[in-house]
Amino acid sequence: MRNLFFNYVEDLMHYGKENYVLVENKFSKKYKTGFKDYIFYIIGNRGKTSVLELDDYFRIKYNDIKERICMSVSKQNLSKQKTFIDPLFFKDASFLAVKDLYSIYKKDLEKFKDYFVFNIDGSQVNIPNTPQTRAEFDVDLNSLKKKESPKARISVMSDAKNEFIIDSSISNMTVGESVLAFEHIEKAAELIDLTKSIIVFDRYYASAELILQLLEKESHFIFRLKSDTYKKERNKMKTNDEWIDVNLNKNRRQNIKNKELKAKAEELDYLHIRIVNVLLKTGETETLLTNLPAKTASAEELKELYGEKWQIEKGYDILKNKIHLENFSGKRRTIIEKDFYTHILMYNILIEYKTECNKELRQNPKYKDHKCEYKVNVNILAGKLKSSLYEMFLSDTKEERKLIKEEIQKIAKKNTIKVKEKPPNKHNKKTTPKKYPYNNRKNF
Repeated sequence: MRNLFFNYVEDLMHYGKENYVLVENKFSKKYKTGFKDYIFYIIGNRGKTSVLELDDYFRIKYNDIKERICMSVSKQNLSKQKTFIDPLFFKDASFLAVKDLYSIYKKDLEKFKDYFVFNIDGSQVNIPNTPQTRAEFDVDLNSLKKKESPKARISVMSDAKNEFIIDSSISNMTVGESVLAFEHIEKAAELIDLTKSIIVFDRYYASAELILQLLEKESHFIFRLKSDTYKKERNKMKTNDEWIDVNLNKNRRQNIKNKELKAKAEELDYLHIRIVNVLLKTGETETLLTNLPAKTASAEELKELYGEKWQIEKGYDILKNKIHLENFSGKRRTIIEKDFYTHILMYNILIEYKTECNKELRQNPKYKDHKCEYKVNVNILAGKLKSSLYEMFLSDTKEERKLIKEEIQKIAKKNTIKVKEKPPNKHNKKTTPKKYPYNNRKNF
């Protein structure tokens, strides 16, 4: 287990602390509770009340009960100290680990014909329904009922085959998904060789601006198209798989916000792009736009690559229902952002553990079965990992930490689930009115 994400948390605490303190001279004096404690507390927080969470933390930090009794960090002081820490600490820890993962360890990662496959998609999260939160996230009070929870927009770029989140953001609902996608691509260019990447988008993302951006990066892409997108050009197609010219007319150029890409569009008359119509099992036709040649990805392979978009939905499910993303610890924007990027970091730590455990399961003769495969139960792994974080961070020696990690892996590998590759029958998913049914208990 490489523990890249843990390692970068520690590195930034020791060598980059001054870059992430928002108020000068804060955390400069030596108190019993310092910068490191607040970082550990934020990452290890299990969603309890602040009083109980602090009690858990100090119970692990101090063996001597007299020392614990002497600790006097109040709930109010805790909330105040947290606001002095830049949310970018947690985002950067994840960013640096991902950078290493896709450079030093890229041979260990799954690909499609030597290409990484990434998804970009957005979602919405409920944020605290308070006047301060609504004001800081620019929520229109006139259109908000008193009992309705305000929302923020979140967006991620994730690896379809390896599940890691490459980049993420949380913003006002007024910020469009395409704007956030543009930012993800720019950030990803610092981490990954986009010339050996395929980025997959849903039907609401197809635009001349994003296509131009990806072409400038020499990246590959797959967009699903809405029925009315590039309709005029598509009507001229004589087959279900053709390279066509998409005209960069005045209206399409006007919608390009980036000045450099707009200038590029002025030089071009059209974009030469492949459009493929694929038939789904439902009998519906799905239209995909790409710059991948047929020798790299056939129509059937394009359909399969787009179909892997379900992985990002699975990732959102883990974030919201296993890591409890929407359980924010405060109402101020800086606290909400801090919680969000901490949850993304926690997600990547979870995926790193999950990947390693599943790899060991596949190598275990006990689980070799041609009809199905066994994977760790993510709910159990997330709960055990989260409940062990304080001990892991506060362990005195590397040997102690290693034993804690081995215990987490042992519990995870004991609690496996059998995954059927091809279910014999398609069942309609039943909805339940219960948020926490008995067979889906909270993990922490």
